[in-house]
Amino acid sequence: MKLRPVKRRKDIQQLWEHGKRWTEAMLTIVVLCRQGEADTQELGYVVSVPRRRVRRAVLRNRLRRLLREALRYLVREAREALPFSAVGVVWRGAEEERLRRIKLADVVPPLRQLFQRAQEECR
Repeated sequence: MKLRPVKRRKDIQQLWEHGKRWTEAMLTIVVLCRQGEADTQELGYVVSVPRRRVRRAVLRNRLRRLLREALRYLVREAREALPFSAVGVVWRGAEEERLRRIKLADVVPPLRQLFQRAQEECR
């Protein structure tokens, strides 16, 4: 399965408006479930780290990179095709002091839980 960023405003808006949401302590995911036999080899993604949650640009960009890498890791880990066509990941927060020390291992487990809940719902 190949990840591709969703860039068209129309597609992003459709994801936010019609997608199903799941929330963990510091993350929210929004998922568009597949309809019929759409292209199962591509998964669109959007990563959002709001300025309101993380003021410093360096930390926001680092979080975006971590979240993108966590998505890549989870898609590789899922051996079968995922039942969604697009995923939006939104950072909900932690103190900025803690963000300086955050690692990929801190982001993957909550994202994995959200992915599993979304997979159960979309099948």
